[in-house]
Amino acid sequence: MRTYGLADELPDTSSLGSVWDLIRVLVVLGLIIGLIVLVLRFLAKRNRGWGMNRSLRSLGGYPLGTNKSMQIVEWNGRIYVLGVGENITLLESITDQELVDALLAEHEAGMTNMGPALPDWLRKWTERNKPQSEDLASTTAGADSSFEKSLENRLRELSERRQKAEQLLEDNRSEDRTDER
Repeated sequence: MRTYGLADELPDTSSLGSVWDLIRVLVVLGLIIGLIVLVLRFLAKRNRGWGMNRSLRSLGGYPLGTNKSMQIVEWNGRIYVLGVGENITLLESITDQELVDALLAEHEAGMTNMGPALPDWLRKWTERNKPQSEDLASTTAGADSSFEKSLENRLRELSERRQKAEQLLEDNRSEDRTDER
C-alpha cells in the first residue's frame, strides 16, 4: 500500500487517541447515568404528587413470605394495617386524627429526604466529599426509625386496648350468665 510519504510526516497517535476515546466514552457514560438518575427523581416526585389526589394511598409494605405481606394504607384520613395473602385481613386501624396526621407527616418527611435507591458503593463514592451528607443520612434514618417506632407503639397500644375490650366483654358475658341462674 502506498502512503505517498504522508505516514512519515504524521506522529504516532494511536495510543494517545485510544486514551482520549476511553475518556470520552467514560464522560458520556457518566452523563447518561446522571440523566437516568434525574429522570428517576422526576418520575418519583411526579408519581407521589398523583398519589395525593387519590383517596386510597399505600404507605408501604413488608413481605412476610411467598405471596404474603403486611401493607399499610391510608384511606379517608385513617391508617389501616392489612394482612395480604390468599385473603385480605384487617389487622389494625388507626382512626385518631391527631395520630394519623403525625404519622403521615413523619412518613412524608421520610419520603422527601429519600431519592432513588442507589447501590451502596455508588452512594459511598458520591458522598465521600460531602461531610454534611452523613448528617442528612442519619436524619433520614432517624425519621424512618421514628416513624416505625411510633407506628409500632401505636399498634401495641391498640392491641392492648383490643385485649382489654375483649376481657371486659368476657367479664360481662360471664356476669350475664350468673345473673340468669
